[in-house]
Amino acid sequence: MGSLRNLHTLHGEEEKLRERSLALIDQRLDLSDHLAILAEAMDVIWAFSHDHTRENEDELTLQLFGIRLFNATAASIKLALSGYYQKALDQVRDVIETGFLVDYLISHPSEIAVWRAADKKLRKNRFGPDPIRRALDKRDGYTGEKRKMIYDLISETASHASFKGFALIANTDTSLGEIGPFFDEKKLAAWLQELAKHLSIFANILVPTQSSDLKLLAAQAHYLHALHGWMSKYVSGTNASCATTR
Repeated sequence: MGSLRNLHTLHGEEEKLRERSLALIDQRLDLSDHLAILAEAMDVIWAFSHDHTRENEDELTLQLFGIRLFNATAASIKLALSGYYQKALDQVRDVIETGFLVDYLISHPSEIAVWRAADKKLRKNRFGPDPIRRALDKRDGYTGEKRKMIYDLISETASHASFKGFALIANTDTSLGEIGPFFDEKKLAAWLQELAKHLSIFANILVPTQSSDLKLLAAQAHYLHALHGWMSKYVSGTNASCATTR
């Protein structure tokens, strides 16, 4: 029973940290805006993946991708607010990897059925993270492998066991490793900025702008308005129209 009490104590500490994290976010306009655009992105993904009636199997596949994006985001939020920054960023990597694949498949709709039926070898060789990033960079004329740099950085520090990654379980104020959840304003802010930057674009890519579903179109229009406002404040030199839309 002592071990179970320890689990209850741990959960209680997580809930305290959640309240402290939300209080900090409420005090900072930038963090409040980032959390708000995450909520807007999750709402429009819900409208597509849950409320929208699919027209075909390819659209169902995209809805399932939306569920993965939604769930990874929800898990990341829960972990970060409760003081598990490394594991929260691990879920950000999942959002990025899934989002890149969605971006590719929407750009090449005939590939959706191919991906759906692919065996492990084909999925790895044709639709794995590396070939998908290279295909997107070629499509966009990118030469600096920025997608790879972002993915590799989060992989090394959050997803894979590395000495460099221990920085994410160290308290900024003391430089000491923390076992269990802890509060760190810099890590909380960095996580929130990173997740908002990626999910906001992937939600826009995922949800169609042309559909016979008027409720879905209304949800997308509402989201685009919110996205334009957020990007005009926090994404220099670009705007929401830069994102791929359907």
